[in-house]
Amino acid sequence: MVFSSAVFLFGFFPAAFVLYRIVPGIREKNVVLLGLSLVFYAFGRLAYVPLLLLSVALNWGAGRLLGRLKEKRARRAVGVTAVALNVCAMAVFKYLDFAIANVNALLGTAIPPAGIPMPLGISFFTFTAISYVVEVWRKPANMAESFLDTALYISFFPTIVSGPITPWRTAAPQLRQRVCTAEDAARGIRRFIVGMGKKLLIADVVGQLVDGVYASQALDARLAWLAAVGYAVQIYFDFAGYSDMAIGIGRCFGFKLPENFDRPYRALGLTDFWRRWHMSLTAWFRNYVYMPLVMTRPLQRLYKKWAAKYGRDRANRLSILIPMGVVWLLTGLWHGAAWHFVLWGLWHGLFCALEGLGLIPVKKMEATAGGRLALRLYTAAVVLLGTVLFRAESLARAGEMIGAMLAGWRSTAAGTLTLQTAVNGLNMACLLAGVVLSLVPVPRRQPEGPWKEAAGYIASLALLAVCVMAMAHSGFTPFIYLQF
Repeated sequence: MVFSSAVFLFGFFPAAFVLYRIVPGIREKNVVLLGLSLVFYAFGRLAYVPLLLLSVALNWGAGRLLGRLKEKRARRAVGVTAVALNVCAMAVFKYLDFAIANVNALLGTAIPPAGIPMPLGISFFTFTAISYVVEVWRKPANMAESFLDTALYISFFPTIVSGPITPWRTAAPQLRQRVCTAEDAARGIRRFIVGMGKKLLIADVVGQLVDGVYASQALDARLAWLAAVGYAVQIYFDFAGYSDMAIGIGRCFGFKLPENFDRPYRALGLTDFWRRWHMSLTAWFRNYVYMPLVMTRPLQRLYKKWAAKYGRDRANRLSILIPMGVVWLLTGLWHGAAWHFVLWGLWHGLFCALEGLGLIPVKKMEATAGGRLALRLYTAAVVLLGTVLFRAESLARAGEMIGAMLAGWRSTAAGTLTLQTAVNGLNMACLLAGVVLSLVPVPRRQPEGPWKEAAGYIASLALLAVCVMAMAHSGFTPFIYLQF
């Protein structure tokens, strides 16, 4: 069951909302939401509900120990063990077959793959659980007041499948006390409808074009660049649409979930791009991987050594390379157990490192109109080439696509036939609309007034009607990030 399905839209969500509104008391509402979240997760794969509950129980127990233990070494042992168990569980389900395949390739062995199906949303609920453990490890007062709070935080149905990844320190106060007015619910539903429009009317339609090109063996520069731009639009509106829907649903139940996107295709440089793209994941890696690595004793000693030799400014820049490399390697792996995802992560990390070292003078270029234009073009080129690594089924296919983008400027009859087959007026119109909507700046302050507010809701109802028609016509298309 996904947000853009008829079962969710006309069955699960209305029933959940009504049940939540009629139940009194915050604790009772939390019990209802936990039950609904488990039902929602069971629709994805019933067999893994016990795994989810086991994760909740282990992390709740670790939090209780961390909240009560006083001795530093004991707390460290519990914290490290809990984080390691979370990571190991994710590794077994997500990376075991990848590891076996690489061992077989390197050693010439014939170890059969385990073939264990990956639990829905394991990357997201594992990172959510680690956030809880680490926050309590850092500050015992952050311990959850009840098992119910921990269970709902990890399994909350709007976020368990694809985020946003909400930090425990943000979620905890809302679990204990929150208010959902009629205005909150109305605006949440409006946000949900906007997200559904992004998914059904842009991402899914453009995705048909992209799939048509990737399925073809005839490639040239026209097709390759069209597919790269198309996939950049598809994945943005697919994932941003999901995030809008999740945030909207959360608001209907009184939760304020973190934003996940901030016009990433208007970024000035790759560092700025990652401040705007999948913001909750970027924040997670910064808070729980990058900063702890920076503060480790070996890196602190290395920094002091470089500071004495090169000066503090240069040492600051050099000292980011090791933790940044680790973060981007893990970011690539987090997205998928395949080498093209690893290279995608390192590709983005390379340019973030070049900007961090000052070799790409972002700050200087931002000062002039020409510099800003150059930054936007450079960012677009790096991101588009990166989308090929992300979308391709293998490194070999990614190489073919990138080769066509850079050198396939001679048109072929087969390429022209593929272009005529994959492209039509509807998907090109949606692609153009996606490009424009992702680049046009939106005013920070939204227009106010009763008439403008009413017009917004009327437009949302019209958009909902169009989305329902599109859903009936095109059928089910899963969100891209469900595979992670």
